Amino acid sequence: MKKLTFTFFLVLSIISTNASNSTDFNVLDFGVVSDSSVISTPKIQAAIDKCYQSGGGRVYFPAGNYKSGNIVLKDNVCLYLEAGATLFASRDSNDYKLSQNNSGDIIPVLIYARGAKNISIMGKGTINGCAAHDVVNVTWNDDFMGQAYQNARKIGIPMIGYKHIKPYVCMLYLEECSYITLRDIRLVNSQFWTTHLRWSDHIFVDNIYIASDMKNGVNADGLDIDGCQNVTVTNSIIETGDDALVLKTTNTLGVSRPCENITVSNCIFQSSSTAIKLGTESHADFRYITINNCVVRDSNRGLSIVIRDGAIAENIIFSNIAMELKRRDYFWWGNADPIWLVVRQRTPKSKIGIIRNVSFENIIAHGEGTSKLEGFDASHPLENIKLKNVQLFMHPENYPEKRADDAFYAVNVNALTMNDVSINWDNKNVEPLWRNAFTFSSIENLNLDKLTGSQAPNNAGVFIELNGVKNAIVENCIPNTTTNTFVKINDANSSAITLSGNYIFGKTQKISFAKGVKKETIK
Repeated sequence: MKKLTFTFFLVLSIISTNASNSTDFNVLDFGVVSDSSVISTPKIQAAIDKCYQSGGGRVYFPAGNYKSGNIVLKDNVCLYLEAGATLFASRDSNDYKLSQNNSGDIIPVLIYARGAKNISIMGKGTINGCAAHDVVNVTWNDDFMGQAYQNARKIGIPMIGYKHIKPYVCMLYLEECSYITLRDIRLVNSQFWTTHLRWSDHIFVDNIYIASDMKNGVNADGLDIDGCQNVTVTNSIIETGDDALVLKTTNTLGVSRPCENITVSNCIFQSSSTAIKLGTESHADFRYITINNCVVRDSNRGLSIVIRDGAIAENIIFSNIAMELKRRDYFWWGNADPIWLVVRQRTPKSKIGIIRNVSFENIIAHGEGTSKLEGFDASHPLENIKLKNVQLFMHPENYPEKRADDAFYAVNVNALTMNDVSINWDNKNVEPLWRNAFTFSSIENLNLDKLTGSQAPNNAGVFIELNGVKNAIVENCIPNTTTNTFVKINDANSSAITLSGNYIFGKTQKISFAKGVKKETIK
């Protein structure tokens, strides 16, 4: 009997403890009405404030439709939207008192927090940004895609684009917070960046869904992780007009913070721009980052690191990723290219950055554009880049303005290792600009092992072209029987190139030397 009594009080104690730790503050009890035509900002904020003052808990939205302007999360508060609950963002600029100040841009915010601890947004409900856009005539040039704009104009592509209509609402902006949890929630139709996490620490994102219009969702990024540390993103689906997942390090009044200790796994991405990107805002460093077990579908660019503001990007792994890339309209960044690493200067006065210690492993990519590794110049190369078990499939571009030539191109790299990398061209739909399977220019310490494929089906190129390559080993490669030339040395500056154990079949010419290149270059 004593044992039963003890068990009864133990269970009662557990129930009481759970109840006290999961206090709900139902927004309906604060006068919020389930009517998307009625603005409820002050009453929702009152529920948040009461929850915070009581030591924390859940601000609970039962099934229904709600409308709000700017609300502020506080310590230990969970914003919980039940299945069937939708929170709509107001389209009235007067409903946004707090704004995001990012590099001089003033942007209204729907859900905001600064310096808060242990905050979360959860539930099976939806937050809807109510985005609106105009079709406009494009009269400007993009500073990063200028050539694409010029080419589009030259061949008569209609120069129309999309512009979002004020207010440019960022749906979630959480800065200098710690222990953030985003789980199960749906975030749709954002007018600007959907979720901006900035200068924050210990972030857990799991099983969320983010979507913006794939045709006109300009600037509607999915998840922006900005100068944050200790972040996990798992089991999520992001489908956005602009970049889907972006790591960046912005600058405000001369201050920026690094992105580090970040893992992304088991996610699906779709983007009219870049599916997974580091940069272009790169004022502080990126380090210790892994992207693993992900799928990229129907996107304009796959995996990208773009350093323009002097940062170092290092110790980064992309692994176990399957991709499908398709070209978009000229005004979207991207060429349906699977991989792009590049260092550039945003302005002539910008510091030159560094990309080093980056690995791509177990990648399958169906694309339409050239994968590129681009160091800034010979004095500022990319460093220690590795590709292992990478399969690149080249498909034709469904646009009159063609961009792709080689399947893979690398320039200004020191220590490039490629093992078990294959090029697979579409033999039925051949582009006239297609050329080489692999082109390497201004590379030092190049190790190519088990490369397979051939030049383009139009026979315009070669399997491997070397321009200004020093200290290279090409071994165990197997060019297809349709290959015309295995290796072409196209530059007299190339030296110390060793070929070993390669398998040459049919009528393939083993080596071709451009005029002025000494045969002693090759061993």
